[in-house]
This record gives sequence, structure tokens and C-alpha cells, in this order.
Amino acid sequence: MPQMRLFRGHILNPIAEDRYTLHVDGGIVVDGSGTMLEVGEYHEVKQQYPSATVVDYSDRLILPGFIDTHIHLPQYGMIALHGKELLEWLKTYIFPAERAFTPEVADTLCPLFFRSLLSHGVTTAAIYCSVQKDSTHVAFEWAEKTGIRAIIGKVMMDQNAPDVLLENTSESLQASEDVCRTWHGAANGRLLYAFTPRFAPTCSRALMRAVSDLAGQYGAYIQTHLAEHPAELQWVRELFPETQSYTDVYFRAGLLGPKTMLAHAIYVSSDERRLLTETGTCVSHCPTSNLFLKSGLMPLRELMDIGLRIGLGSDVGGGPTLSPFEIMRSAIYVHTARRFLPDFRGGDISPATALYMATLGGAKALGLDDTIGSLDRGKEADFIIVNPQRLSPFSTATGTELSSETLLSRMIFQGDDRIVERTYVRGDLCYDRRSCGKNEREI
Repeated sequence: MPQMRLFRGHILNPIAEDRYTLHVDGGIVVDGSGTMLEVGEYHEVKQQYPSATVVDYSDRLILPGFIDTHIHLPQYGMIALHGKELLEWLKTYIFPAERAFTPEVADTLCPLFFRSLLSHGVTTAAIYCSVQKDSTHVAFEWAEKTGIRAIIGKVMMDQNAPDVLLENTSESLQASEDVCRTWHGAANGRLLYAFTPRFAPTCSRALMRAVSDLAGQYGAYIQTHLAEHPAELQWVRELFPETQSYTDVYFRAGLLGPKTMLAHAIYVSSDERRLLTETGTCVSHCPTSNLFLKSGLMPLRELMDIGLRIGLGSDVGGGPTLSPFEIMRSAIYVHTARRFLPDFRGGDISPATALYMATLGGAKALGLDDTIGSLDRGKEADFIIVNPQRLSPFSTATGTELSSETLLSRMIFQGDDRIVERTYVRGDLCYDRRSCGKNEREI
């Protein structure tokens, strides 16, 4: 078993939507299993655990790892292709890319994808694969190897999809169940499964109802899309005329609930918002994607104010970047833009709120906040090491001399993957920008 370690640094830790703590000289004690035994002021923690090996990041900032609640692995190669809106974009770029996501292609793309996520400070991701069962197995294998925490699902489509991706309903269900049975809870719970009906237009009523049953049987997640684009909404109305709304399609199929993550939710009525709240369903806000595909401006503040659990998602390849910093600032910018709309209601989205959604809020949306999302005793040690010197305009400044408000604001509005130096999951060093190895600065 690895020895007990004491990580020393400036610890910035979200504790609520609008609150966080900062230990200017803090310490995190991590045991051999990757669990945090204590978090607090360095000298106090050092007295409690005098034999712990010190890993010295005293001139660096320690943050909880970021959580990406919505991303498409096979689309990584199609990132940043501008010019089309959702349905045409799927037809032109995405379905061909997912058709090409063979196990051989997955074996090449997956290590690049997971290492890139880790390099951006993402320690947990909820991931869509393609309809190919074997390729989804490869994705899980690489997630296990790279050390990232992941919720992964094989996409399911049994109607209104290209012939090369169209599945037989029973075969789709069986393949998804097989992958779930193999991987859900693997790596001592670090890897989890999400049944993944793509979205209502490509899924039959029978498929969606069966997904509800399977997810309940295995205690697995459900992930799909909701109300992303006006053309999509019209298509859903035509396909499901008996329902009251897009959200009602999922409600009637039994898909809504605390372990369901719905991406986008830009166009949801008051009745739909009530339905989401009453069922405890969670939402992934994908501001960079919503802007890039010209889909719309999600009413983030209004949805948060009614009690919905909301995390942030990159939605790569609809979103043009994996960077949580870009996604956090885009969430703020989108909310700022909505303030100019005549029907705007709600308060502010601050840097503290954006950080919360990218960390503890994302963990709550996934129902994992007892394990990850913040740096607290008893949780697993998922954290990143950030160089704050890059956030100061003065080359002689250390960055840690800044006030917590200035540091947080500059980190969100100026930060990118270059400030992320190291990424830990369960106390294991999974990414090191400087050495690309697993050696720690131990003293």
C-alpha cells in the first residue's frame, strides 16, 4: 500500500453554491487507499500526522478535480467544426464519426481523449460512446488504465437513425446490459455505467421503457438529451403527439429520476421544470456547445432557483473545447446575455457559483457528492494542482499573494489547461504536465 502523504498548498474548496474556503497554507492528508483523512491548516494537520510524507505544493493552488457531466467520446475528432446547427451537424459530421468508431479506432482515440481530459483537470466525466458494444468496452478499458473516474454508456438508437447505426431494439438492450454487467462498479467503484438512449427522436417508446427497467435493476445511470434546439422540439412533437411536452416523453417512459442526467434543457416550460424538480432529475448545462451550435441560451439561474441539481458539461464535439475554465466563464457570459432579454428573471452567476457547478455541484448532480466534488475528510482524493503565477500580470508575482476573490476570478476568466500542472484521482497521480511521469516532489 502507498504510504500516507500530506499535500501542502493553497487549498481553495467549494462548500456551497456561493461559498468556498481558502487555506492559505493548507494541508490534505491522504491514506494509502486514496481517502482524505484530514483537510485544514498545514501546521495543525502536520501535528496530527507527523509521520506522513510531505508533498510540497506550497507555491501552488490545490482545487477539487473538475467534473464534466456531458461529453461524447467518438466526437472528439470532430471538435470545433463550425457552421451547422444541431440536426444538420449530426447528419454531416457526427453520425459518420460514430460509424467509424470501431474498436481499432477507439483503441487509438481513447488514450488521447482521457489524457486530454486529465490535462484539463477533469477527474470525472459522464461519457457517451457510440452504438458499438465492443468499442464501448475499449473505452472502459482505457478509462481503467488512465485512472480517470468515468460514467460511460453505449449509445442506443432503434429508430430515425442512419442504417449503419440503427439497432434492433432487443439487441440494443442486450448489448447495453452486457456492457453494464461487465463494467458497472469496476475499479472499486471508479467506473460506472449509464444507459444511454441518445434522445427521444432516435428511441422507440419500447426502448425507453426497457431502459428504465434495466437502470433500476442494476442501479445504473441514465443519460440523454432534452430540449436542445427548436428544430429538435418540433421533431419530438411530431413523433410523440400524445405527450404534453418533450420532458413528458421521458416521464411516461419512466426515465426521469435522481440518477438521470439530461443535457441542455434550454427550452423547458414551467410544467416541465416542475416535472424535473419533482422527480429529482438532474441537468447538465453545456454553454459552449449551446453557443457553438447556435442552439440557445439556457435559463441557468432560473433552473437553479427552483432547486434543480445542475452540473457543467463540455458536450464535445458539439462544444469546441474540453476546458472547464472556458465552460465556467461561458456559463457566466450566457447568463449575462440573458439579462438583456425581456423575460429575464433571476440573480447573478458569480465565479464562485461557476466553480461550484464545475466541482461540488457536478458531484451532487451525479449523486456522488459524498465521495467527490470537494476537499473534505472522508472523501476520495480527486484534486488538481494549479500554478497561480500564470494568473498575475506581473512576472515577479507568485499568484498566491492575490486575494481569494481575485484569484478565483482570474482563474475562471483567464485560466486554461496550461495552468493545470498535475491531476490526482484517488490520490494517484494520473497526469503530470512537467515530467509526464509519476514522481512527486517529496521532502
